[in-house]
Amino acid sequence: MNGLVRIITLVFSCFLSVICCSQVPTQVILGRVIDLEARTGLPGANVIVLNTEPVIGAVTVADGTFRIEKVPVGRHSLQASFMGYKTVIIPEILVSSGKQTILTIELEDIPITEKEVEVKAGIDKDKAINPMAMVSARSFNVEESRRYAGSLDDPMRAVSNFAGVVSNAGVNSNEIMIRGNSPKGLLWRVEGADIPNPNHFSFTGTSGGGFTIFSSQVLGNSDFYTSAFPAQYGNALSGVFDMRFRNGNNTRHEYAIQVGIQGLDVSAEGPFSKKQSGSYLFNYRYSILYFLQYIDPAMKNVIPQFQDLSFKINLPTPKAGTFSIIGIGGASSITSEPRQDSSEWHTLDDRSKTSLDNLMGAISLNHQIYLNRQSFFRSYISATYNKIVSDESIMESGYQMKPQSSVDHRDMRINASLTFNRKFGTRFTIRTGFIYTMLFYRLDVSSINPFTGIYSQINHGNGQTGMVQAYAEARNDFTNNLSLTCGLNYEHFFLNSHYSVEPRVALRWQITGKHAVSFGYGSHSQLEDIGVYLTEVPVTQSLTAQPNRLLNYSRAQHFVLGYDNLIRQDMRLKIEAYYQYLYGIPVIRGSYYSQLNSTGYYVSDSLINKGSGRNAGIDITFEKFLTKQYYYLITVSLFDSKYKGGDGIIRNTMFNTNFVINLLGGKEWTIKRKNIFGANLKCSFTGGEYYVPIDLEQSIAQHREVLNENAAYTLRLPAYFYVDLTVSYRTNHRKFSGIWALQIRNLLNQKPVTGYAYDDFNHSIETQRSLGIIPLFSYKVEF
Repeated sequence: MNGLVRIITLVFSCFLSVICCSQVPTQVILGRVIDLEARTGLPGANVIVLNTEPVIGAVTVADGTFRIEKVPVGRHSLQASFMGYKTVIIPEILVSSGKQTILTIELEDIPITEKEVEVKAGIDKDKAINPMAMVSARSFNVEESRRYAGSLDDPMRAVSNFAGVVSNAGVNSNEIMIRGNSPKGLLWRVEGADIPNPNHFSFTGTSGGGFTIFSSQVLGNSDFYTSAFPAQYGNALSGVFDMRFRNGNNTRHEYAIQVGIQGLDVSAEGPFSKKQSGSYLFNYRYSILYFLQYIDPAMKNVIPQFQDLSFKINLPTPKAGTFSIIGIGGASSITSEPRQDSSEWHTLDDRSKTSLDNLMGAISLNHQIYLNRQSFFRSYISATYNKIVSDESIMESGYQMKPQSSVDHRDMRINASLTFNRKFGTRFTIRTGFIYTMLFYRLDVSSINPFTGIYSQINHGNGQTGMVQAYAEARNDFTNNLSLTCGLNYEHFFLNSHYSVEPRVALRWQITGKHAVSFGYGSHSQLEDIGVYLTEVPVTQSLTAQPNRLLNYSRAQHFVLGYDNLIRQDMRLKIEAYYQYLYGIPVIRGSYYSQLNSTGYYVSDSLINKGSGRNAGIDITFEKFLTKQYYYLITVSLFDSKYKGGDGIIRNTMFNTNFVINLLGGKEWTIKRKNIFGANLKCSFTGGEYYVPIDLEQSIAQHREVLNENAAYTLRLPAYFYVDLTVSYRTNHRKFSGIWALQIRNLLNQKPVTGYAYDDFNHSIETQRSLGIIPLFSYKVEF
């Protein structure tokens, strides 16, 4: 308590002491310049702040670190150069008085040739951090994407602006689909470790939920993949979000406190001692979104709440390498109660009782050690825990509760991994490693079978199983303009001894300084959630069987052809055409059902690996990076997604929205030479999903929802249009900065149709809609 009082006193004393001061504050830029592939520091590299008079800059010391003092607050571009490496420009870095600016600058070396090479400075803002990635990969720039309107400081919502990504129609969900695939096809990684779905209000097997359980405040630049990803990534069909936590400031203690309608957000970082270079970083959020009921009556009977904690401890040692501990954890719950007066039952929600409790945590101990300047070992051991408890029931006319589903799903995973990376000269790099996963589970799931209407237990029991992955990949730069990566991933599932061998290859040719073409191929596979393999179906009245225990992997072949045009240093056009063939997909024999349409919910029937599908389309990205205080981003995705179920009929997949168009833009204004006012707008237009219509006549006759299987996925929901707005004002003072922000999701208060449900009380088909406008207002102080 005394510490909190001192912090508050410091904030206000700083404010009062400088409120009349008109001098432009300055700040420190510090960081490290490293080799892109070897990850070693580059001593003697030059780092300068462009367009300053006199020139401000620094030279890196033995470990590649640098420090630039007295940089005026505002936007600045940095240039980093080193003999034998490509010079890079990092444009429009935000320097504020509240926190020091910390950068990791990666330089790519130039293969030595007999001819003289002219080295020009370049901007590769969207280039993947992973040097093995050449197609369908983009760097996730945290500071940049945080400006995107509608992102709400949520990494998942931010990547939904990228080409090839379709966000969920509901403003209250951050679930995404990649190139026509189910959202469950996405792989999550944090600091190299695979983790379960890291979202509040999530359900098993999905990629999304309400909010990611860690803020983008703790993230460093990360990679997002939408197809044909490198061999080090396995057990994913559609994409990978490979996230990295940034290191805390190891030179001084810094804090941030944000208070808003949505709750409290507190973060801190700093060194452990002045004699060591170790650091800590943590972020805590607590939120109760009661205010939503005053905006949307549909939320009146729903109480969502969540809290989460994330941290990173970084401990470099002189000889034993660098150790780090990364942790994330979140708890969330949401409940709704039925109305007790049947005269108020106008919708299905009025007589529904639901509850959802999530608890997810992950902790990882990482270690990296360099054998020499060309090779290193990286290893980790991690543990994750995931708990999903949900219940759903309907109040009938006699006020009795009729159960619909009951889920108690808990699993714990222990992972161990080792990676070796070796760079040979300036042209050739290899990377190889393995991941071992032990899974412990406890399941108790009951649900209504949608085909028979029978409520029964479909999962019960506990046990353990595991999986091992091994991979090897290499990159060769034949010339300065022609590069090839190839690799192989192997997976083995202990539960049923199935395995998968997956080759990957990518080629990039830089035709000229502005034009490049690329090609990628990848064989990929993915396991189902453990509950699918343990599904129990009745054989007799007293005997059940597990027919899905021997299910094999779902598999896909990815083909990608890309074209890049660097129109100018701050403007880029990127086009990718792709084709994805999926096979071995679990389906129900003789039925339209396929796991390609699954959003992660439990299966209550026998499945066979006889289904298939295909996704084909083109993604277009036209982007002007932030320069001269404005930016814009236009992404267009056109695609077609089809599947074949257990009945052999080709249909649209559920996620075949056919198109998504995103228009984003923003402008900043500098006020009084030290403050920044920003306005950002996003417009998104997306086609509707396909669905299975309800057979009203049969539903009334059987007093339950009965689907018209003959018309499965022949009808689609209406297309939807969203407008999001973010307005912010940053004030820079001598020792702290303040940020006022208004973020409005769904500015036009659209409520798109998200589906249909049968209401047996009213004997009608009810239209289900998303929430309306969500405004979030906050104030944040950094010091």
